[in-house]
Amino acid sequence: MTVEDFNQELLFEIVLWKLNRYPYIQSEIFGELKEIGKVGPKEHRKAEPVLRKLLMSPGIRLPMASTILRFLNPAAFQIIDDRAYRVLHPLKPLYPAKPANGQRLEKYLANSTRVYFDYLDALHEVVSENLPFELADRILYQLDIELGNKIGSKG
Repeated sequence: MTVEDFNQELLFEIVLWKLNRYPYIQSEIFGELKEIGKVGPKEHRKAEPVLRKLLMSPGIRLPMASTILRFLNPAAFQIIDDRAYRVLHPLKPLYPAKPANGQRLEKYLANSTRVYFDYLDALHEVVSENLPFELADRILYQLDIELGNKIGSKG
């Protein structure tokens, strides 16, 4: 798959792979998502406007938004989830939960983008030949399982 091949059908396949359900994403975001392929390694903050739009979409929280970005450009983005995040930041609280109503949406968007970009920065600090960036999320996920941690535990 190339970024040029990205369309709504492919997005739904990605989401179905991750959540086993479909989200609602406004059609104008698709053009912006295609630009994600131009973001270089360590330039992830350039994607903040599109990340915010994804996070404002019903049914899309940070793990799903990061999954979409990672499928489009694994050289610049990786998936954030409870397991990988916990291994990388064992003493930090998990990323923010999406508010049920729009009252705190701006705070949620600011916190979520900060946490995700800090997570990517931290990944860049620990990557090596044995932990390549493009595989880091999956390797950390598996490491958390091997450490015996459970979903929802602090580690």
